[in-house]
Amino acid sequence: MSYLKQAAALLCLSVSAAHADPTMTDLQGSAQTILNQLSAAQSLTAGATYSAINGDILEPGIMQDATVTEQMRLEYNSDIQGVIDATYYNAEMLFQDQHEQAMVNLDSAVDNLVAATAVLMEVQAVASMAANADTVQEQMAVQAVLTNNDMTISAADVSNYNNALGAVQSYARDAGAFLAASRNATMTGTVDAYAANSGTSLYGATVAYSPTFDIMNISAANVFGIGLQGLLGADTVTLADVYAAGYGS
Repeated sequence: MSYLKQAAALLCLSVSAAHADPTMTDLQGSAQTILNQLSAAQSLTAGATYSAINGDILEPGIMQDATVTEQMRLEYNSDIQGVIDATYYNAEMLFQDQHEQAMVNLDSAVDNLVAATAVLMEVQAVASMAANADTVQEQMAVQAVLTNNDMTISAADVSNYNNALGAVQSYARDAGAFLAASRNATMTGTVDAYAANSGTSLYGATVAYSPTFDIMNISAANVFGIGLQGLLGADTVTLADVYAAGYGS
């Protein structure tokens, strides 16, 4: 890589340093120290050449002011290794990202359920007519409406509704499980340790939760796989809990 490309890359590091991980800040600092020496060398070289052309004699040690010291080299290489060894994406972040995606899916599932419910809400009009049909005349009027208007519900309408219920169940469960996992120190610590020991990044990992066995499966890079079971039971809510939460919202 050319000097200009190196400088541009380091400039990018400098601009983002305020929000960067400390390892990046350290690397930017040690790299910039060396870049400062290289910049000094350019200025000193131009000045030394000018002096030589004009018959001026350099004092001892002038060019050595731009020396890259052994300490500078060691600090820079150490900071590079620090970046290589750092973990920028951990299990907590992975579970949180999975939670956010599940919430996006849940929003879509709720929209589908609302649409499917609207189709079946015709039942409400039928129920109201039936409830208010006390006399023979009123009952015959309801009969006429139902005869002249198809107010039955199809198997497809019911299937769409029930499938939408299942999708809400699935995505709401997964979203809750992923968020609970992100807050579970045992789970995040175990996954982080396993990833570190296998030298695998969790970024882009696949996560799936099985409520039947209370097991969270995580896989990454086709070489990483771990299942954590029985750690989220305390976070499970019952039918009564969900009804209570729904009525209170």
